[in-house]
Amino acid sequence: MNIKKLNFKTLAWAIVPALLIGFSACGDDEPTPPSTTTPTNTLNKTSLTNNKVWWNKGSGIKHDFKPDGKYKSSGTWRWINNSDTMEIIGTLGDQPQKYRFAWNTETELECERISGTGQGSGLFLMKTTEWQ
Repeated sequence: MNIKKLNFKTLAWAIVPALLIGFSACGDDEPTPPSTTTPTNTLNKTSLTNNKVWWNKGSGIKHDFKPDGKYKSSGTWRWINNSDTMEIIGTLGDQPQKYRFAWNTETELECERISGTGQGSGLFLMKTTEWQ
């Protein structure tokens, strides 16, 4: 009996690893095709507010962000709770306006006004050069 048990154990130790190696070699031999989707744009707060002037098409909105929190010549801007929403006070005494920024690149951004004059008009595109 000991010889049969010994042979079965030896056989099991030889077969199980061979099967595992064989099964792991099976699989999808075709390479994964490259992605055809465009990567989504992200919000980069530093490049958005690093001495950038942003122009809106047609409505005359011009944002001029300074990295120290100054807006245009006498206003201020600040991120609310480190979110994608910014409070802008155009000049001393103005009512705060809030904008939600969806994404930006070095030359374009998309945002919407969520409080203040013109709120609820949806997302709009802005560029670092005047629209022609």
